[in-house]
Amino acid sequence: MADRDLVKTGISGLDSILSDGIPRGNLILLEGAIGTGKTTLGVEFVYRGASQFDEPGIIVLFEVSPDKIVRDAAQLGWDLPALERARKLKIIFTTRQVFGQELQQADSVLLEEAAEMGARRIFVDGVPGVIGVPGNGGGVEARDTFHVLAEGLQRENLTAVLAVEATAFNDQRLLALPEETIADTVIRLRMEEVTRAAVRSIEIVKSRGHDFQMGRHTFKIVDGRGMEVYRRVQAPRRPSRDEAAAFDLTTRITTGVPGLDALVNGGYLLGSTTVISGISGVGKSVMGLQYVAEGARCGQRSLMLSLDEQVPQIIRNANSIGIDFQQLIDSGIVLVQYDTPQEIEIDHHFHGIEQLVQEFKPTRVLFDSLSTYGSNLGTEGRMFRDFFHALVALMKEHQTVTVYNHENPEMLGMASMMGDFHMSSLVDNILLMNWIELGDAFRLGLTVAKMRANPNTRATHECEILNGQGMRVLPRQIPASMVRPFSSYQNLISRNPARRPDPSAT
Repeated sequence: MADRDLVKTGISGLDSILSDGIPRGNLILLEGAIGTGKTTLGVEFVYRGASQFDEPGIIVLFEVSPDKIVRDAAQLGWDLPALERARKLKIIFTTRQVFGQELQQADSVLLEEAAEMGARRIFVDGVPGVIGVPGNGGGVEARDTFHVLAEGLQRENLTAVLAVEATAFNDQRLLALPEETIADTVIRLRMEEVTRAAVRSIEIVKSRGHDFQMGRHTFKIVDGRGMEVYRRVQAPRRPSRDEAAAFDLTTRITTGVPGLDALVNGGYLLGSTTVISGISGVGKSVMGLQYVAEGARCGQRSLMLSLDEQVPQIIRNANSIGIDFQQLIDSGIVLVQYDTPQEIEIDHHFHGIEQLVQEFKPTRVLFDSLSTYGSNLGTEGRMFRDFFHALVALMKEHQTVTVYNHENPEMLGMASMMGDFHMSSLVDNILLMNWIELGDAFRLGLTVAKMRANPNTRATHECEILNGQGMRVLPRQIPASMVRPFSSYQNLISRNPARRPDPSAT
């Protein structure tokens, strides 16, 4: 099969969901309400073609003056006047009537100039188009007008983006524009409300001649860079990711917690996913800091992603257990990324994590914490599970050893390992941390509840956290001068611990 002649948009992330571009010569209908980003997308399509792919282009405006387009483009880092001086770009400010007449004429000045400059792309900002209302012929008139425009553009083999205002797509109604049947590619932009916030989304409705990623993907317009499209987190990735697994059964990654490696068969397997679950205050973050510091000691890069604590607070906490976290960060072996959980946009957030993993190439990754994602995304629908599934697949593809801290709200005893988070099947290892009330004191217990592909005794072990030293797992038998060891009790992680009977008393 001959290679397809695809036009790359050059817009960050968009070519990825378009399977590397759009068939050359396609007529692209760009739909969206006011403020959704139609003009920005169209101008960037022409700008990227002229500046990156040596494909001169034309921008046709009806309402917005060229001066404002040039001004707004400069804010995004695009120098349109420089391209005009180089004869790679032409901005035309006209009326719809004149533009329509030009396209119909055999000796069109516009098309003649397009041919002279070798134009391959054109963006028309605001072509005639209304949603047809039954009984008044509006749909037929709009379709005929659009058909005239389409024929004129296709005679010159221009890949054209035609923007149409369509307010109906702001809600949940799926109304079709009359122009959609003529267009080869239909791209729909929306402004969507999410818990009082606003998120821009892009959807490829159809595109003749090639495959594309269906569904709504989010995007942002970023000063100095332009439009950035983030593939929806649920979308299938390349087979190497979807088929990735923890396949190395010999390499172990140590935990950094004294006494814990012996309970987890020498450490976590490469590519594995571990959840440390327990109520606030049991030491999950301490264990995470020790895990990262152990990686630095072994010469392994560690990436820590936090939604709960800012970096200065993380450094302070590490200092309290004797870890100079600032020095680890400065040395480049540890990277700490904090993202605010307020109004988190999951496609953009996941894209950022992908970039960090691909560029930093960590062996160890720590998330603090999984429960914060759940409180923002909700645990009842598919959003959280789809996001977590994508995270697990990403980390397995890169064979990182990933630890997720997770706050289980149950304080004394546990009715479930993950609370409302229904994702135990996606996890390789689960460590339960719990307060155990014995007498008038709370003592800290650790149970290795699950270790996929590993033997596991599931005994509960006592832990302690020492100032300046961190956490350690105590031996099952402790000196008699101390309090009785956990091995003297049963039902430790239920709500009713009891002394074991003394065999010597019978």
